[in-house]
Parts: sequence; structure tokens; C-alpha cells
Amino acid sequence: MKAENKTEVTSDQKHEETSPHDKPSSCLLCGQAGPTLLYGHWVCDYCKNVVQAEALAKRRKIDKEGGGPSS
Repeated sequence: MKAENKTEVTSDQKHEETSPHDKPSSCLLCGQAGPTLLYGHWVCDYCKNVVQAEALAKRRKIDKEGGGPSS
């Protein structure tokens, strides 16, 4: 019986150690390690800037071709 109690304690300890609150998160795009977050999902500043620049370039291309909304 003592051996069973020890395995239960160790499994509880492992669960506490690997809780999502303590695990560092990573960038969704490049995988860079980041701050500890509740859900573990975030985008680093570099990737955020790259995505915004690509979106802006695409928008300008569409507007230049005349395919954008008329204002």
C-alpha cells in the first residue's frame, strides 16, 4: 500500500510541475521562447512586424491595381 501512495504523490507532483501556468510559451510563427502565459499562445514583436508589413504591402498592391474598395 505504501508503494501505491508514493506513485500517487509523484503523479500529483508531476501534474503541478507541468501546469500550463508555469510553462513558458512560444511564438506561434517562429517558435521563439517567450513569457509565461495562461494559454501559451502569442506572436513575438518581430513576427508581428513582418505580418503587418506583408499585409500593408498586399493592401498597397491591391489599391494600386484598382481592386480595392472605392472611397
